[in-house]
Amino acid sequence: MKKMYILFSVLLSTAFMTNAQNTVVADASAEYLGYANVFETIANGGAFVFGSGWGVADLKTVVDAGAGTVTLQPNFNTYGDNPGDPFWIDPATGLGNKQFEGNTFIENNTNLIGSELTFTGGVAAYTLDPAYVAIAFIKVFNADFSVLKIETAPLVAGQDFSITYTNVEPEDTTIQYGYQILGLNANPADEAALGSIVIVDTVLGTNDFDTSSISTYPNPVTSELNIQSKELITSVSIFNTLGQQVLNLPVGSLNVAVDMSTLSPGVYHANIATERGSKTQKVIKK
Repeated sequence: MKKMYILFSVLLSTAFMTNAQNTVVADASAEYLGYANVFETIANGGAFVFGSGWGVADLKTVVDAGAGTVTLQPNFNTYGDNPGDPFWIDPATGLGNKQFEGNTFIENNTNLIGSELTFTGGVAAYTLDPAYVAIAFIKVFNADFSVLKIETAPLVAGQDFSITYTNVEPEDTTIQYGYQILGLNANPADEAALGSIVIVDTVLGTNDFDTSSISTYPNPVTSELNIQSKELITSVSIFNTLGQQVLNLPVGSLNVAVDMSTLSPGVYHANIATERGSKTQKVIKK
């Protein structure tokens, strides 16, 4: 793989002796790694099968430093490299026979450790088949994997994402941030039909957008989530932790009340878009 170098956009704050605050931006000039977790299909019970390092190109991720883009797709190499193998191909349907979780990420175990971290980027294009789930993530874990923590945000067409990891502990030794595509391993003949996601550093200008201009309350919420903004709110989308959209509201005001009473208790992400930028807020539904 062509050697690329990680460029970090870092904002440091040491006021009152608190942990520094680092910000990293989606960067197509970075050195990306790949990892796959493979599961049985839901119809076959969904059990974990194995996890392994994976080539970025084999994940069908295309990193184009010149264009400033990272393009994500479903996995095709397991199907294409193993014709007729019932482990990877369902002989009855001809479809992929495993749930394939492809992770494309940047890894850091030095200067970002011990600080709060924000990861931002934008989704310039989204044609991925809705059968696949796509998220951005920050993962933090220690050497023996006895501690593993993750923050996620959905990838939404035409929207920026912003994830902040705040639960910093001394045993945290490695940080990964990047993207995940989850769904059936796929036939390469279906590549065009299954689509892709194109990530850039920003779509709506999140890097210049003051996310503090948007406030949400109460959190945890039992019924209505209230959102106030200094900028005109154009839409609010609610996603579950799998990145699936469960609510979508077109808006045209500075204030909105989102009825979450019908949603099951759990963790959700509210993507709040304004005319100048967007913010993704974790929301706990009681």
